[in-house]
Amino acid sequence: MNSKYCFPDGNTTFQSLAGSFKAIKDPLSYVSGEIKKFGGTYSGFMPGKGRVIVTQDSSFVNYVLRENHTNYQKAKLDTDVVAKQLGTSLLFVNGDDWRRQRRLIQPAFHHNSIQQLYETVMNTVNAYIANFPQGAQVDVYPLMRELSFSVLLNSLFNIDMSREMTDELCRGFINLQDFMAKDVLQPFRRFLYPVTGAEKNLVKQWDGIRDMLRGIIAQRRADETTHNDLLAMLLNSRYEDTGQGMSEEQLISELLILLFAGHETTGSTLSWLLYLIASNHQVCEKLICTIEKTDMLDSPRDSYINAIINEGMRLYPAVWINERVAIKDDQFGGFSFPAATSILTYIYGMHRCEAYWEDASTFNPERFLKSEGLIDKNVKNYLPFGAGPRMCVGNNFAMAEMAFVLYTIFKTFHISTTGAPPAAWPLLTLRPREVILNIKKI
Repeated sequence: MNSKYCFPDGNTTFQSLAGSFKAIKDPLSYVSGEIKKFGGTYSGFMPGKGRVIVTQDSSFVNYVLRENHTNYQKAKLDTDVVAKQLGTSLLFVNGDDWRRQRRLIQPAFHHNSIQQLYETVMNTVNAYIANFPQGAQVDVYPLMRELSFSVLLNSLFNIDMSREMTDELCRGFINLQDFMAKDVLQPFRRFLYPVTGAEKNLVKQWDGIRDMLRGIIAQRRADETTHNDLLAMLLNSRYEDTGQGMSEEQLISELLILLFAGHETTGSTLSWLLYLIASNHQVCEKLICTIEKTDMLDSPRDSYINAIINEGMRLYPAVWINERVAIKDDQFGGFSFPAATSILTYIYGMHRCEAYWEDASTFNPERFLKSEGLIDKNVKNYLPFGAGPRMCVGNNFAMAEMAFVLYTIFKTFHISTTGAPPAAWPLLTLRPREVILNIKKI
């Protein structure tokens, strides 16, 4: 290591490689253990990245994501195949390209714009919950993922889509997620792609999905009818510098990432929330009383419902770790490091750190409420949607959708646990492997 720089204490290259097997098998346990061992921040070695820094220190996290964000950019996806499908969207571009794209897209997700979609979201939720399965031992994770996907589809494209089209889209995203998990966790499989045809089959399927979206866009552009959906908002958006709209390929990339990231993060969070609420009788009873005193349309504005969602995202943040890459040499506190160093901000650990949260492992929505019962919007050390200029553009939409879903489910069903806590599966997002609950209509 170059003595010019002062990395945090941590693991040698050999120690890092030896621990990589545990890190692949159980990332949360491994990173949390190393964080505890080294006092909140440590360095280690990662193949292809060199020496990296991992931190849950709130000041360091905020320095990277907010205070000095101009010196940090998003890292490339570790899986090249997935990057080819999603890499040109807002989520993965950097610099001037990101700023230009963000300014174009952000108005579509402004709170006032999102409210125009409330009726669509509520209708989708009500229709889905009307056919929700009941009984013992119901795995709600695939149901929440499917519901979230339906909400996004209907919000993006307020058109009648055939069952075949929606099934093809859903299969495509499931296959992409599964491929990504195996590609990242078992990189040796890449050598077998020419034999197994796994990469070729994925690309072929996604070419079909892109063609499908291309057809929807062409149909919409030829239609003079006014539509109230996200596609219309994106089609009507114009770049500040040229007055032009997005190219067709850029628009397709943005639609794909909205579907991919939006349904996976919200579906996972809703699954965790159902388990947490069902496991806490006091919270469940207060939620039911809250629902009785409000209506569905007002649920996104209810302080207690928002507090429940916030506390669920504190314990199980969908984006459990962020990676940023230093553009230039930098330093923080007593540390210094060169350009191209990856900084991994461990949001999961920061959200559960006893130094920042009283009874950090306890599900307690009240911690997000002020004494007068209003939602506290200035809670520190809490970054479920990221922070700084790259904060998730869809946060308002996600919060409203989750409020509608919780309102409808707990107004309709009594939900209890089976005694089996969900196992976390940290990939690009923090997914539960399954969430088994008992569901009975009220």
